[in-house]
Amino acid sequence: MNSPQPASPQSAITLPAGFAHLMPFSHWSLATETERTRMRNTSAFADIVAFKDAMLADVDAIVAYLNGFELDAMPPSEAALMYMLLSLAEVAPAVEAYQQPGVIDGYEFSRFVADEKFVMRPPI
Repeated sequence: MNSPQPASPQSAITLPAGFAHLMPFSHWSLATETERTRMRNTSAFADIVAFKDAMLADVDAIVAYLNGFELDAMPPSEAALMYMLLSLAEVAPAVEAYQQPGVIDGYEFSRFVADEKFVMRPPI
């Protein structure tokens, strides 16, 4: 099974019409866990909170909308929105538990090497 195609260069990202108001946060549309971790750890906490607030306001609508698409055949605009949703999951612990971008008493984030090819899916 394939994953959605990597996000477009930031200048080329578009979001579905109903979510165009999230375009100021499109730089959070990152295709890999490594990119999302780097973004969280190098962003100002105020920017992380602003992103979280914007996304959380629409999270139910985003999930409902994206559920209408097959993961393996997701159009680019929808994939960009899905990557933003994954970034929301990445920043949630920073906001809810740590109140800072990095993990409290954690190791340097760049030491963590994600397996970008691993796809977690339930067995069929």
